[in-house]
Amino acid sequence: MGKLKQIQSLIRNGLYYFTEHAYDEAEMDGFGIYDVEQGILTGKIRRSWAKQGKYEVIGWPSEGRQIVAVCRITLTGKVRVITVYEDKPRG
Repeated sequence: MGKLKQIQSLIRNGLYYFTEHAYDEAEMDGFGIYDVEQGILTGKIRRSWAKQGKYEVIGWPSEGRQIVAVCRITLTGKVRVITVYEDKPRG
C-alpha cells in the first residue's frame, strides 16, 4: 500500500491526532477537523521528506479552498497531523 492510501485509510478509521500547533493553524485559517479530514481524503502527496517520514498532503475540502496538511505515520500506526494551512497562490 502506498503512503497516501495508508494515510487515508488511517484517517478513515479515526486513527489520527492533531498537534496543538495543527489545531491552532487550522483555526487561524478557518478550517475545522472535518475540513482537514476531507482535504486528506481527497488529496495527493505534493512533497515528502523521506528522512523524517513526513508528507505534505494537499486536498480540497467541500468548500473548495485548497488545504495542506503536513503529517507523518507514527510508530503506533496513527497519523500525526503536524500543521495545517490554506494553500494560496503565490504572487
